[in-house]
Parts: sequence; structure tokens; C-alpha cells
Amino acid sequence: MKAGLSTKNAPSHLVVLPHYAMGAIAFLIASVLLFFTAKEISLGYGGGKIVSITHILVLGWVTMIIYGALYQLIPVVMEVKLFSEILAYISFVTLNVGTVLMAIHFWNNYIGNSLLIEIGGTLIFVSVFLFAINAGMSAIKSKQRTIENRFIVTSILWLLGTVLFGIFIIVNVSKGLIDISRTDLLKIHVGFGIIGWFMMLVIGVASKLLPMFFIAHKLQRKYLNLSYFFTNGGLLVAIIMFYFLKESYLVLIPIAIVIIGLLFFVKYNYDAYKARLRKKLDVGMKLSVLSFLLLFTTIVFAILSFFKLEVFYTAYGVSLILGFFTSLILGQMYKTLPFIVWLHKYQDKVGKFKIPMPASMYSEKVAELHYYSFIVAIILILIGLILSSIIIIKISAVAFIITAILYCYNTFLIIFHKEKIEDLKK
Repeated sequence: MKAGLSTKNAPSHLVVLPHYAMGAIAFLIASVLLFFTAKEISLGYGGGKIVSITHILVLGWVTMIIYGALYQLIPVVMEVKLFSEILAYISFVTLNVGTVLMAIHFWNNYIGNSLLIEIGGTLIFVSVFLFAINAGMSAIKSKQRTIENRFIVTSILWLLGTVLFGIFIIVNVSKGLIDISRTDLLKIHVGFGIIGWFMMLVIGVASKLLPMFFIAHKLQRKYLNLSYFFTNGGLLVAIIMFYFLKESYLVLIPIAIVIIGLLFFVKYNYDAYKARLRKKLDVGMKLSVLSFLLLFTTIVFAILSFFKLEVFYTAYGVSLILGFFTSLILGQMYKTLPFIVWLHKYQDKVGKFKIPMPASMYSEKVAELHYYSFIVAIILILIGLILSSIIIIKISAVAFIITAILYCYNTFLIIFHKEKIEDLKK
């Protein structure tokens, strides 16, 4: 978020920073809970505790960080003011409370409706609805009509669909509106959320930021247009075919279309990596590059999961959420959060005082340590899943806890950075 992005429309730092703080805390909590659910994970058991951790990771970790990042990025990328900072605060509170209630509900293995799930689900819906209004209304005012912006807007529509379908699943459990198993409905729900919401957003944001951080120019943007067409089209066809032909291997056709779309996205950013002027990568970019390697791993597990191998279905989810998304978030935090705090602290002091650079706000050694601990964590948990080893999964959980603690340290070091300025004459 340096060259090429206007900062005049950036929202208050008080809108953005709480999301990064709570996201880091959620990541730490989920990592600790992984240790105590190693047995369930090793069995590929999708019980309440696993569902609880999944919601903490998806809502409290990934979605929370995405909210905060987009509240900063939409105004500066689309060159518009955020529609409403008040709505941003409300969506932050409702997302937090809703996530906590739903996590408690699932952790206690409640089946069907309960007061916790009803209130929690309602709050999550309110949060998503307000976020969608805020982001959508901001985007409408923008004069920027780029393919990256189209990805972002489309992801918001998929987010609404994900939450609405999640509510439908809860209602269907008790009311029996349609005769489809809860497991099959959850697979559609996951498709909405993972591919529609998260991947659409990641493609839009990463395709804007990564080439900029690599300092790469003259890229073939046709790959982004093809990615948009194949990924969205494949997802829509997959959902329709899954409903009518869920027992047929024909459902692999739209899945292949989605994968082709993702590969076009990877191709675009691989070209940016090859054409980069900044050859030496800092830890943030190392983690970002690693995320694409994990995306390939995720695709492999996704393909294997369709051959009725439950362990690979679990590995697919772990590789995607704890691998690809987590690696990308860990890396891009170092490219966004320091600049957001720097903007608040020093923007009006440029040229008047000696001021620190954004990269000086955190410990590079700590970042390097959690880069390696994360690699150990993700490799071990995937091995533990495949071998059904409780011990290996517990060791991986310890590595995740170390990663989360070190990440939290740097996150809060940046957030609570104390202003340091010197007179230019010194």
C-alpha cells in the first residue's frame, strides 16, 4: 500500500486496527483449541468441537482480518470515502459477539436450534449485511471499474449468499424444508464461503497488491478476466450439479473449471513474481509466496477428496484455511498494518521531522521465527491428518501456538507503536 495508492480517502485508524487485534487473538485461541482436539482431528471427526474451531478461524480470524483490511483498501484502491464508519463499528461488534456465541454452541455439541445459535447466527447475519452495505455503497460511488474491483464486489455478494444459506441450513435441521442431508448442504455452504467469498476477495485484493509489492509492470490482465469467468461460472455450475447429480462424478467437471480459474490467478501472480524488480523478498512477501504453494496443495487435496477419501476432505479444509489463507494473512499483515499505523502517526510530519519507516515498527527476527514455525505447523498437521497421528497433530498445534504468539507480539507492537520523531537539523 505504497506507491500507486491514494491515501486521502483512508478511514480512521480506529475503524481498522481493532479488526487486526481481534483477528490475532482469535488465531491464538483457535491454535490453543487445536491442541485439545487433536484426537478428533486425527479421526477426521467433524464433531461440534471441530466445527467450533472452524467458525473461530473462518469468522474470528479470516473474516475479521478481511473486514479490517477492506475498510482500509476499498477507499484507497477504489478512490472513495468509506460509506459509513459507524456501520463498520457495529459490524465489528456483532461479528465478535456472534462468533463467540456460535463457537460456544458448537463446542458444547448442541444439535439443532438453541438460543446461542439463534442469537449468534442473527448477529453474524447483521454483521455481514452491514458490511455488505458499507462495502457495496462505497464501491458504487467509485469511478474505478477494474477487474480487481469486480472481484471484490462479487465476493461481497457471495458472502451474503453464504450467510443466508447457513441460516437456511439451521432452519432446515428443525423444519425439514428440503430432503437433503445436512452434510450435503454444508458442502454447498462451504463452496459459497470458500470459493465465492474468500477466493473472489483474495484474487481481487492480491492481484492488486502483490504486483505492486513485487514492483512488477506490464502484466497480462487477460488472466484475471479469465480467472473471474471460470471461477464464478464453475462455482455456479457446481452448486447446480451438486444438487441434482451429487452422486455422479460429473460434479468433477465444474470443480475442474473452478480450478482452471484459480490457476489463471496463480499464473498472473507468478508472472508478477518473475518480472519483479524487488528481487530480495522480506518476510511478508515470503509468507505470501508460500501461500501460493499451499494453494496448490489445497487443490490436490480437493481433487483427492472427491474419491470418497474423508481424510483428504479434512486435509483440504485445513490446507485452505490454516494453510493458504493463514499464510497470506500472516504475510500481508506486514505490508498493510505498519503502513496504516504509520499513516496515522506520521503523515502530517513528512518533510518536517526525521520519522521511522513502517518496517521499523515490528521485529523482523520475530517475523522470521513465526515464518519457520508456521511452515513446521502446517506440514506436521497435514502429515498428522494423513497418518491419523494424535502426537504429530499435537506437536503441530504447539507450532501453531508459537506462530500465533509471535504474530500477536508483532501485531500489538505495531498497533501500540509510540511516535518517534527527531528534528531534521539533528
